Amino acid sequence: MEELIKECNLGTTIKSIVKITGGLSHRMYKVVTDKGTYAIKELNSGIMKKDTAYSNFLFAEKFTDLAKANGIPAIGTIKIGNDIMKKIDNKYYMIFEWIEGTILKSEDIEEKHSEIVGKLLAKIHNIDSSSIDDDNRKHINTKMYDWNEYISIVSEQNKPYFQLYKDNIDLLYDLNKKSKEAIEYANNNLVISHRDLDRKNIMWQGDNPYIIDWEASGYINPTLELIQVAWYWSGGDIEKIDYNKFEKVIKSYKENYNGYIDSNIDVLIHADIYSGLEWIDYNLRRSLCIGHDYDEEEVHLAENEVIQSINEIKYNVSQFNKMTEILKKVD
Repeated sequence: MEELIKECNLGTTIKSIVKITGGLSHRMYKVVTDKGTYAIKELNSGIMKKDTAYSNFLFAEKFTDLAKANGIPAIGTIKIGNDIMKKIDNKYYMIFEWIEGTILKSEDIEEKHSEIVGKLLAKIHNIDSSSIDDDNRKHINTKMYDWNEYISIVSEQNKPYFQLYKDNIDLLYDLNKKSKEAIEYANNNLVISHRDLDRKNIMWQGDNPYIIDWEASGYINPTLELIQVAWYWSGGDIEKIDYNKFEKVIKSYKENYNGYIDSNIDVLIHADIYSGLEWIDYNLRRSLCIGHDYDEEEVHLAENEVIQSINEIKYNVSQFNKMTEILKKVD
């Protein structure tokens, strides 16, 4: 960290380094120097081994800059020379200005927050992104996962999610098929967006939001992302959905979005499941150390994510009918 601070001209003396909890893929630190306060992200080494990792981060930062230029309260990386990250001893770091703010807990979300987020999402979708269009990224690849592939390893390693996973394999296969077909339909109408606009990625100073962590930025169907965001900002992620808040997101979005809302909600609502299935597969591999060795802390984190994600998907499916009804009726 000292070498990073020195090479990036962030100060001559480190006053404190505090590891921040909450990161699901990377490690984040609050670093105070004699020059300023920074949020420093140590990127996941497994992710950085992928051939497309750097280009994905670069594309995301281009969109972050574009969002800021369009009046979105976006927090992007501090550029190091002309680069978005720095490599020190085979580890990659991204540096951000430290923002004092609050990440809301689900129980602290009020209808005004849901309304603000709906408007923010609409403003992001209204951005003219033609200057960074990338045809190679437009097609969202989908696949059928081999969920049975993991069951014997899960059993051998006596994972805490074994029974839950085993009991729901048929459901995972069914949702995988339906969500894959829905994503292929959704690919007909795409915009560039944040794609991870949940509670952990918006910091609040009073009623003023600041959007962080743009690394998932890419192409997505705008109606699909609307469903995802309304879900998170109404308590769906903790299985306590508040349909007044859900409706607030939808209504605020529709009042501010310049495009059209796809009426084929019954199909698109299944597309919302696909990212959850991707996340389960990623965390299965991470918890089982398939393709990469992870430390005990990260393995434990991945195990919890598998459990939480399967339960969330089951709850999500149980709410489809009510969600679809609201999406179709809100003017």
